Amino acid sequence: MDIEKTYMDLTKNLKASTILKNEAMSKHTSFKIGGSADILVKAKAIQDIKTILQYCKIENIPLYVMGNGSNVLVKDKGIRGIVLIIDINDINIEEKEEEKVKVTVGAGVKLGKLAGELLKRSIRWI
Repeated sequence: MDIEKTYMDLTKNLKASTILKNEAMSKHTSFKIGGSADILVKAKAIQDIKTILQYCKIENIPLYVMGNGSNVLVKDKGIRGIVLIIDINDINIEEKEEEKVKVTVGAGVKLGKLAGELLKRSIRWI
């Protein structure tokens, strides 16, 4: 994989995401250890995720999807390829019939933020 070419291609094609090259994975894991990823993408839009998946398939680039980085160990040699962190932080709350509510949450929403939003609206589940 040509890191510079990949970085330029992704920068050109991903509109809502953060793209970092040679990014220290210690900044993105709870254990704060490990080497760097060739490319790390924090995707903030579904279309950007689709673009990354298609790009990796066409260019035959290894893709690793990571959550919040809790309990993740990265080797000192780092990660060759692209690390994708989904960082969609939308919370959508719809009032339904009687006491029912539909809550739709983006893959990047932290549980503390969600709990705070539900508490603020006096929403609880049983």
